[in-house]
Amino acid sequence: MITQHVKMKSTRYFLHLLCFIALFMISNTQWMKAEVSNTSALVATPKQDRAITGKVVDINGEALIGVNIIEKGTTNGTITDIDGNFTLTLTTSQPTLTISYIGFDTEEVAVSGRSVVNVTLNESTSYLDEVVVVGYGTMKQRDLTGAIATIKADEMIAESPRSVQDLLRANAAGVSIGFANSAKGDAGLQVRGKGTLKAGSEPLIVLDGVIYEGALTDINPLDIASIDILKDASSAAVYGAKASNGVIILMTQKGAQTGKPRVNFNTSIGFVQSANQPEVLDAAGFLKFREAYEIGKRTDAYLEQYPQMYTDPRKLQGISQLDWYNYDQKTPVSSFTEEELLSAWLIRLELKQPEIDNFLNNKITNWPSLVFQTGLQQDYQASISNRTQDGSSYYWSLGYSDREGIITGNKFQTFRSRLNLESKISDWLRVGLNAGFSSRNEGFLQADWGQMVNISPYGSNNIGDPEYSMFHWRYPTDDVTPVNPFFDNLYRDRKDVYTTLNGNMYAIVDLPFNIEYQVNFIPYLEFREYYNHESTKHFEWATNGGRAERTTHKRYNWQVDNILRFSQRFAQDHNVEATFLFNAEKGQYWSQKMTATQFSPSDVLGYHRMQAGTVPLNESNDTYRTGDALMGRLFYSYKDRYMLTTTVRRDGYSAFGQKNPRATFPSVALGWIFTAEDFAEPILDWFDYGKLRFSWGENGNRDIGQYEALSDMTSGPHPYIDQTGNVYITSQMYVNRMSNSELKWERKASYNAGLDFSFLNNRLSGSIDGYIANTFDLLVDRVLPEISGFNSVAANLGQLQTKGFEVTLNAGIIERQNFSWNANANFFLNRREIITLYGDMVDVLDDEGNVIGQKEADDIQNQWFIGRDPDQIWNYEHIGVWQVEEAEQAAVYGLQPGDFKYKDQNEDGVMTNADRIFMGYSTPRFNWNLRNEFIFNKNLSLSFLMYSHWGQYGSFNRASNSSGFKDRVSEYVQPYWTPENRINNYARIGSKNDGSVYREKSFIRLDNVTLSYRVPRNLLERISVQDMTLSLSARNVAVFSPHWDFWDPENSNPAPRSINASVNFTL
Repeated sequence: MITQHVKMKSTRYFLHLLCFIALFMISNTQWMKAEVSNTSALVATPKQDRAITGKVVDINGEALIGVNIIEKGTTNGTITDIDGNFTLTLTTSQPTLTISYIGFDTEEVAVSGRSVVNVTLNESTSYLDEVVVVGYGTMKQRDLTGAIATIKADEMIAESPRSVQDLLRANAAGVSIGFANSAKGDAGLQVRGKGTLKAGSEPLIVLDGVIYEGALTDINPLDIASIDILKDASSAAVYGAKASNGVIILMTQKGAQTGKPRVNFNTSIGFVQSANQPEVLDAAGFLKFREAYEIGKRTDAYLEQYPQMYTDPRKLQGISQLDWYNYDQKTPVSSFTEEELLSAWLIRLELKQPEIDNFLNNKITNWPSLVFQTGLQQDYQASISNRTQDGSSYYWSLGYSDREGIITGNKFQTFRSRLNLESKISDWLRVGLNAGFSSRNEGFLQADWGQMVNISPYGSNNIGDPEYSMFHWRYPTDDVTPVNPFFDNLYRDRKDVYTTLNGNMYAIVDLPFNIEYQVNFIPYLEFREYYNHESTKHFEWATNGGRAERTTHKRYNWQVDNILRFSQRFAQDHNVEATFLFNAEKGQYWSQKMTATQFSPSDVLGYHRMQAGTVPLNESNDTYRTGDALMGRLFYSYKDRYMLTTTVRRDGYSAFGQKNPRATFPSVALGWIFTAEDFAEPILDWFDYGKLRFSWGENGNRDIGQYEALSDMTSGPHPYIDQTGNVYITSQMYVNRMSNSELKWERKASYNAGLDFSFLNNRLSGSIDGYIANTFDLLVDRVLPEISGFNSVAANLGQLQTKGFEVTLNAGIIERQNFSWNANANFFLNRREIITLYGDMVDVLDDEGNVIGQKEADDIQNQWFIGRDPDQIWNYEHIGVWQVEEAEQAAVYGLQPGDFKYKDQNEDGVMTNADRIFMGYSTPRFNWNLRNEFIFNKNLSLSFLMYSHWGQYGSFNRASNSSGFKDRVSEYVQPYWTPENRINNYARIGSKNDGSVYREKSFIRLDNVTLSYRVPRNLLERISVQDMTLSLSARNVAVFSPHWDFWDPENSNPAPRSINASVNFTL
């Protein structure tokens, strides 16, 4: 094992060294080419051409690195060095310099005979000219007519993001990201809530302009340059049947700097620990817990007969130890040892012999400290990028992550690489490749951390101790309920590796009349190897003779996009842009699974020798799907103030019924920049920009199984008894699901009204949006009566309405030469309501049972109710705990004092559905996020991010103290009811609970605090480094939840808190 670990570490360092050497060679090769090219240029330049020098700075006099300087009308140019200086040999007689830099206004400067040209660039004061990525193209912020949010991901590198979800979390209104508690760092995401009942609800992911079908885990967050989120139907309509849940567009880094190659390194190392962890009973608390449990089981008469029966005999009051000891002695004794006295007490508390022995030997085990760990997290990335004067560019990155989680054994490793190339073949042809590779290892075995509550502090970790049998290794207390959380993994061998390759090979042709044609070929390949072996060395698995499994699958999807774009401005005032798409796709999946048991002669080779298993089982599964689409989008603006966007898309998909293979999804959006009107002139000194937006559109949801419309034939064993009573086991085949040739897309039609604004020279900007969305033809599984011969059918039924409101604010609060304070905030809420379901009608009765009308029936089984939010809780109303004086009333319901009390709404003495009422909601009633950044002396930056989910409730049945077998397990530190401690929010230990208790889970989280220092350039010059930033970041710093204190309020599970130190530098 040690040798293997050393080999793995050596291999890892060797790979790192290879990556570094590759980057170094490429960098030096490009540098030498540049030197040769410059030398050639100098040799070929006539002597009459003259050279100029200069420096480019910002308004504060700070030098700007990498500013592009081009001699206008030529391809002759250069960039500034780390001090902002440049030298350029001019080739024209009346030269003009075009000077451009990201985030600054472009300047044109006439040289006019000067030999020294110094330039001061002004920062861009408006975000309106920023380019936003929309479906199959880009638009300026000013021209947008839909609800689109933008995140500048490359500005968040200092926060050490683990995943794309970390970039999205709390940075855009209407976007909800789940809480990531594993080393992998992945989490679910939603845009504007869940607009469906059964189908998938995650948004469509678009990577570098094309639909991405892989996992977000396979995308390195450090490769992401920007994120655009299409939230309303008109913006997302270009993606038709894939976009009803919104669209998230990720754009990766490109080669953006001319001159010598830009080599960048980023290293992040940190530690992660469990946060908000509830305390588990210690030794003394565990014994008191058992005492209370035993007392709670006994009758008052029993406790009066045997006073202080379960009290520590060393703390008896008014009872002699001898009398106490003889309570349960068949033959009273006259003497005993202290060990016998204590053992008698512990036996009454139902401790097992190993627990008693450990108590007597004062051997206590802190199980939480064993199942949780301080994890080491490491992320490394190197990249090289460049852009030539003719527009060709490349970006290549290599990234490796090795992260441990907070649970012992939880770990995640991944290697990722991205290559983005674009080459300008001629003035009318560009070709390119965007490709990503990932290999991730998810085969690490984590401890069963939940067992820390089951095992008492007197159950010891005996693994590896030869004095104990293997049975005691697995069962620390001799009882089969508490299981050692590490034992089973000792006898497992697992490999779980995903390898993926995604790409987009494209060509862009510039045609006459401002027409552009682009063709994309987008392949996606995924391979998985899952191997698992459970050894016969495990005494409980030995009867299987060993069990091994080898599962592999391959997924190959491809898409082809044919895109035509047209852009033309007529008579200065009329701007027309048109986009047309023809898309085809195909997806195939193959999986093979082989399992074997009863290995002979031995299972020592496990999954490496499956043929040794004498009881094999083989399975396979192949799936196939196809789709196509036609789309057209037209944008028109008049005087750059009145805007119209229309879209229509027709989709086809093989998963739907034969009668509905295709569907059409239209949209229309309007925009009006009212501050461009004459009547707005009086307010323009403080109201910079205002635009009203209105949109309507339809999207589809096709996120269902590929064969939902078809009958599902199932086979399985079936017992048969003949006339003489003999029982036979036969194999039968039956149809489980009824086919539906009319199955079609869910359709979501939504309206969005919005306002974009900017005040005080863009010191305060933002947007306000309100929306109403109606989802028709909901995809649901309709349960069928048994007489039909089927269990269910996939059908389109019902209507769900979603309404919401969003506000986004961006503020430059303070702007001084040596200090600035910027803040971003957003607020959003989302509401859902079921408008109709299946159309089944039921009678409405008055108090006397007379029929007074009809109404549509609810779905009680799924708890879907007409006119209600699907997230509204429908359950018994908790009104406290049955007290001692209420024993007779409690007995009516089969309960006793100390059990939770629920209100019998109709007072019939039986708790049924008629007693359930509507209470709170399981999803937040509103959300807000706040980000602040403080910059001192332009080098030191401090930022923090807070977010809140407010108004949601979650079940907290742990308060009933009824989980598990209380005579065998331990518990968290929490209150419990006793006759002396008559509380109403926690029940007695071992209570009977007929309902569910809900607690409010509202919270405010300080999610990220980051301190960054940009090293001054005069120090970096000595080591030939262009730029360097040192950062220290903390994630999940603190959480405030006034009504919830059991694990984390966001996910009710262990939550990681991490601290990372990172360095990012560019050569």
